[in-house]
Amino acid sequence: MHTPAANSPMASKREPEMSSAEEFFDKSRKLPDLARALGDTVNDKLGPQLIQPRSKFSNAGLPALVVEPKKKSVDGLPGMKISRTSSFINANPTAHRSPLLRSASEFKGRSGLSRQFLNFSLEKRGSTSAVFFDDDDYSEPSSTKARSSSLIREPFDVGSGIMDYDEGEDAEKLAPYGGFSRSNLELSILNRDNVFSHAPWQIERAEKGNGSLVNAVDLASECGSIHNSRWVGAMSLPCDAVPTNVLDDISEKLKDEYSCDAVFIDDETFQGHYNSFCKQILWPTLHYQIPDDPKSKAFEEHLYNYYKKVNQMVADKIVEAYKRENNHKSPKDPQNMIWIHDYHLFLVPSMVREQLPEAQIGFFLHVSFPSSEVFRCLAQRESLLKGVLGADCVTFQTEEYVRHFLQTSSRLLLADFNDFGIVFNGKYTKVNTIPVGIDVPSLQKIVDSHEVQEWQKMIRERWRNQTLLVSRDKLDKLRGVKQKLLAYENYLHKNPSKVENTVMIQIFIGLQDDDDYETEVMEIISRINSLPTNIYTAQPVVVLRHDIDFDQYIALLTEADTFIVSSMREGLNVTCHEFIVASHEKKAPLIISEFTGSSHLLDCEGKGALLVNPWDTRTFGDKIERAMNMEQGEKEERWKKCFEVVETHNSISWVKSCIESINEAWIFNQEKSSVTTKPFTSEVFSKFMDTTDDKRLFVINVDDPSLNFDRQGGKTALSLSRVGIILNTLTSNPKNIVLFASIMSRDEMELLFNNVGKAGLIAEFGGYIKLPGKSHWISVFDDHQIGVWTPQVAQVFRAKAERLPGSKTIVSDCTVRLVANTALVHDPKRSADVMGECIQYVNDAFGESEELHATIVDGSVVVQQKNLSIRAIHFLISYYSSDISGDVLTQLFNIKRVESMSGTMFRNAIVDSPTAPLPHGIDHLSHLFYSGGMNPIDEGIYDIAHTLKKDKFVANTLTVAVNNDNSQNVSSADYSCMGQNELFGILGQACKDFAES
Repeated sequence: MHTPAANSPMASKREPEMSSAEEFFDKSRKLPDLARALGDTVNDKLGPQLIQPRSKFSNAGLPALVVEPKKKSVDGLPGMKISRTSSFINANPTAHRSPLLRSASEFKGRSGLSRQFLNFSLEKRGSTSAVFFDDDDYSEPSSTKARSSSLIREPFDVGSGIMDYDEGEDAEKLAPYGGFSRSNLELSILNRDNVFSHAPWQIERAEKGNGSLVNAVDLASECGSIHNSRWVGAMSLPCDAVPTNVLDDISEKLKDEYSCDAVFIDDETFQGHYNSFCKQILWPTLHYQIPDDPKSKAFEEHLYNYYKKVNQMVADKIVEAYKRENNHKSPKDPQNMIWIHDYHLFLVPSMVREQLPEAQIGFFLHVSFPSSEVFRCLAQRESLLKGVLGADCVTFQTEEYVRHFLQTSSRLLLADFNDFGIVFNGKYTKVNTIPVGIDVPSLQKIVDSHEVQEWQKMIRERWRNQTLLVSRDKLDKLRGVKQKLLAYENYLHKNPSKVENTVMIQIFIGLQDDDDYETEVMEIISRINSLPTNIYTAQPVVVLRHDIDFDQYIALLTEADTFIVSSMREGLNVTCHEFIVASHEKKAPLIISEFTGSSHLLDCEGKGALLVNPWDTRTFGDKIERAMNMEQGEKEERWKKCFEVVETHNSISWVKSCIESINEAWIFNQEKSSVTTKPFTSEVFSKFMDTTDDKRLFVINVDDPSLNFDRQGGKTALSLSRVGIILNTLTSNPKNIVLFASIMSRDEMELLFNNVGKAGLIAEFGGYIKLPGKSHWISVFDDHQIGVWTPQVAQVFRAKAERLPGSKTIVSDCTVRLVANTALVHDPKRSADVMGECIQYVNDAFGESEELHATIVDGSVVVQQKNLSIRAIHFLISYYSSDISGDVLTQLFNIKRVESMSGTMFRNAIVDSPTAPLPHGIDHLSHLFYSGGMNPIDEGIYDIAHTLKKDKFVANTLTVAVNNDNSQNVSSADYSCMGQNELFGILGQACKDFAES
């Protein structure tokens, strides 16, 4: 008769089974020489001992105050004992009662800041004494604990220690907050020598960190893609316990022998930056897990100061190393660049840019980037975005993250974006996708190694005649472990015959810090493991609670019948790539979450990996069934597709592509910045007029007179009489072709320029063109699409305008505008939010389907088809300078005729015959003059003008940017002037001088 279920045969059988798999990997390791192993153990005991500094913030103190209510189980500080004897001293067992403190003690040092790869230990060679915290996770019988406590309470001497007691135990003996329990302790402890000031030390590679980045850079260096590199980052050791002179020595050794410039961060700042702001605010937000703890919100701004401080320290160290190592090199050198990595250093690009304005700077984000709706929840959202935009090139793992970044920057910063990237404050930042890869040849060597093959044999023997499903995750909610197990459970319920011959091997890596979630997962595992009716069969789920050796892991991948990645949100998961390479014999299928960065690569248009939605556990289970029942031919075809992707997107190509992108972006910015904007004068214009006898095209962009205001109310109306005088002077020469352009509609422009018959007109930023001397308008856009998006956009904009007093919506034939007007003066913050929402709505809903683009122009959100103004300029250049016939131009630019003052369009009747056959070959168009504003639309035309001149399509160009608000905006135009009246004043004076001459 059995009493509780815990003592039943089934229960007693299950518990050892779970640990037997761990014992299999732990105890099956073959030692090369037992005698040598025994000798190593003796030397470890009798030889010099390694010690390492501990952060005073490695306990629960700061995190508990900042991010979560302090639990009773984590009160107090970890215990410590100091001894001069030759025996090992264990830390206070009571300190191990706290899971949070126990987790902290498992770290030899603190986590890396910037994906560093170096660590160091201090070695005491002169004696066998040691001062350390015990990292063993053990529990003692209560009698042992009592004896230990009684020993500690003996009168204090040199060999005694400091203990923290449980709350309520000997309360009268506890010291007041910040003090000592005995008066003689302070003098004894504070006067004790710092062991780290005398102990020899050595530098070792750290086991943790971004290994894929380090390996990729090393491989790129070996193959010659990188000629020389230096690492800048934070050390993975607490610095407070190590004297400054020792840190200086370490820094010099790293600098001279390891090409590393180390940043030493005090423990409090590091804790606030990495463990608090990065891991508990930035990391969850970037993965769609918005922190909602009230204390984390209250301290978020405080923690941001730590984040900003560390970023500034890293930026200063980068600048110092750059000036020391690369100051003699030209900024044009493709190898002379700064490559910054990951979300820990969002602010560094702009900080470096402030000190090195000419440097090539790239930024790569290894994790996901959320939608603007999530990112905008961060209190420091604008500062973080502006920090990243200090780089010449920002690279992400997937196109989805690129789209989110562009939309977020557009919405929160009102930055414009195009096919190249983002335009913000006159600077272009290239934004692209280059996924991280792995070193396929090196991994193939490991797969074929003797060690892996030996493990393959043992795994086959251990799980003979079993179907293996393998997963490797950290036990947290983002990895989708719970959903994966539920899907597996659904599969087994649907296929009961598979229960006794299917095994999922789940490897958990890292520390588990969510006890509630772990409990949920273990309950599901227990439920699944209770499905077999035969207690002697293998469990359906085998859990390895710690990571295994890499050889073991690769061997497990080679024997797996499928590999499952179920992450809710994740950047690129290189374990998928490793599985593809390791499975070259079995050609096993890969099951991967569609929310993982690798999914878009390995999907292979539906012919590669099997994509799943982790939240849909029923369909997830069906995908597991499909993978288990897949024909070998389909397996091989899918594996081949995936392997081609993995082989193509390898680590070396990733580094090379990133370097090339940074260099291309820097060159593009340099070309734009080299066009120095100078004051526009009449002499400049006169020189432009004197340099040719061929045709000249003048396009002058004028403001909408109904919007003649600025925030200071100082903008004045354009004098049409002055325009008439200038126009008469310019058009008196038949070789001058003059057109006025504006955002205004056709009706408004015809009314405004009714008496200016010799000039052509361009309405709605290029949507409509009225050629000089013609009575009808032509359009250069697809009119079929106008009726699709215009009503929807107009409805949304009108609703926004109603909620923003002082604004209005203007709907034209091919353009919709939200004009902020006085709202920008009275409520600039609200106006910016509304305009950002409008931009995001248009670009999200119609950006791809209807090829629309929304951007900011003079305080208004302008919506029209992409590159409409550039299309109009291209048409004019082609029309007046090439031998292309009117029919060809009609088809090439989708030209349609539109009757004046009417929306009626007549197809195939554009360029009536008198306009097409110009005397080509006699008077070619050789000069282009364009004046416009400082907005994304006009800036695009300035770039086109420079390209036309560079490609020698026209002999000379002159571009003038009109600055209407006295701001210091940067422009790629050749010249600038203050306001339209100044522009026309200069043009009038030049025309007068030209006429007199």
